[in-house]
Amino acid sequence: MRLLHVTSEIRGRNQVREKASPSLLELIMSRGVTVDKQDIDRLILECVDEALDSALGKFERREFYDLLERNYYLSRDDIPSRLGDFLLILERNAGANGKAVRQEVAQRLGRKLASEKPYGDSSNP
Repeated sequence: MRLLHVTSEIRGRNQVREKASPSLLELIMSRGVTVDKQDIDRLILECVDEALDSALGKFERREFYDLLERNYYLSRDDIPSRLGDFLLILERNAGANGKAVRQEVAQRLGRKLASEKPYGDSSNP
């Protein structure tokens, strides 16, 4: 499962240029899942945190977030809106581990979205 086709490219040390692509929220909504942007952002951050913890450990995850903020001006809270940039930076800095984290984020997000009840669904589990 591919979470999001990365359509950003790193230009120079700190500049990341984005090309036009559908947002993650648009992709999810096109699949018929009904959630709001805050829920999606929360789920993305949970999945990213869990995947980084699994691959790197909690201390290294914090160090990686510091690197993102220092070198790429990308805070943890900006990750949902700049997911393509985050994934590209992750792969460029962590190589094969970055690709594994990307796949883990996609799998975790898919599982969490499958377990979330759409709004308006009043059926019992």
